[in-house]
Amino acid sequence: MKRLVFIVEGITEVSFVEKKIIPYLYSRGFTNAMNAQTIITNRKLNKKGGVINYKLLKNDILRVFAQENVIVTTLIDFFRLPTNFPKYTTDSSLIDKIEEGIFEEIGQGSNFLPYIQKYELESLMFSGIEGFDIVIDEENQMQDIREILKVYKNPEDINGSSEGAPSKRLERIYDYDKVLDSEMIFEMLTIERIKSKNPRFNNWITAIENKLQED
Repeated sequence: MKRLVFIVEGITEVSFVEKKIIPYLYSRGFTNAMNAQTIITNRKLNKKGGVINYKLLKNDILRVFAQENVIVTTLIDFFRLPTNFPKYTTDSSLIDKIEEGIFEEIGQGSNFLPYIQKYELESLMFSGIEGFDIVIDEENQMQDIREILKVYKNPEDINGSSEGAPSKRLERIYDYDKVLDSEMIFEMLTIERIKSKNPRFNNWITAIENKLQED
């Protein structure tokens, strides 16, 4: 039985995978060993987190595959993605092409499931109003959140420009703490709700489930 390893961008992504995705997969009856790990950016200094460049990500992926008997997937943001990624583009409609380029370069056949989140992990927080009322006290700030939810029925479409990205919107609305607030917000959202509101994310989870069923 193959292990499932998520190679992710930072500690927020690790928390999301370990507290939302992996428990969901276990609830679906899978018994594979699963874990999430951040990208190693400086092995000598043991620094982790953040997509500094494609080479670092590729090295980590190949390092995990060298352990054999493993399925590897990624969770990185499209927002501010480094330009040295294969088939790089700023066109969000072509994210699939970037994933395709990574897949072709890494190899490893169907045991590799590259995934890039459109536009960033914070977009998934807008799958519902639940959670925001825990971290936001002011009604006018909550109204700003409601307006975003009203405009973007698919949270993955929240603009990824320098000022329009989900995290930037949150920072303008209130004193957003990426690590603490994201954990509390995601705690209030079920994985089923997130899947139902975010098509690309849903397709990724489905692909993981299909791969685990083959094992």
